[in-house]
Amino acid sequence: MWAPFSPEKVAELQAQNIPVFIDFTAAWCLTCQANKKAVLQRSHVEKKFNELGVVTMRADWTQPDETITKALAAFGRNSVPLYVLYGRDPRQKPVILPELLTSKIVIEALEKLRFEYF
Repeated sequence: MWAPFSPEKVAELQAQNIPVFIDFTAAWCLTCQANKKAVLQRSHVEKKFNELGVVTMRADWTQPDETITKALAAFGRNSVPLYVLYGRDPRQKPVILPELLTSKIVIEALEKLRFEYF
C-alpha cells in the first residue's frame, strides 16, 4: 500500500488531481513507529485512504537521503516525523498534520478531501 516517496511522483499525481499522503519517517524515530502502529497501520485508517483514493507514500529517512532532506527542508523541518496531505487541487497548499497522530486527526483531514472541488 505504501509507495516509496518521490517528488516527481507526487507532482505527477497532483497533476492528475489525485490526493497524496506522505509519511516522513525513520526506523530510529520512536514517535514515527508509535504513530505507524497506533494509527497509520490501523484497518479503519487504511480503509479511509483507499475509500478516498489517496496514494500513500513513505519517505524513509532511516539512512541519510538527500531527496528526503530537501523535502523536509521545503516544509521548514530538519527531522521526522512529518505527515503531509496533498489534496486533489494542486493549487492548494498541502496540510501538515501534527507530529503526534490519532486516528481521529488523520480521518478528519482525509474527510476534508470529500469537499474539495477541481
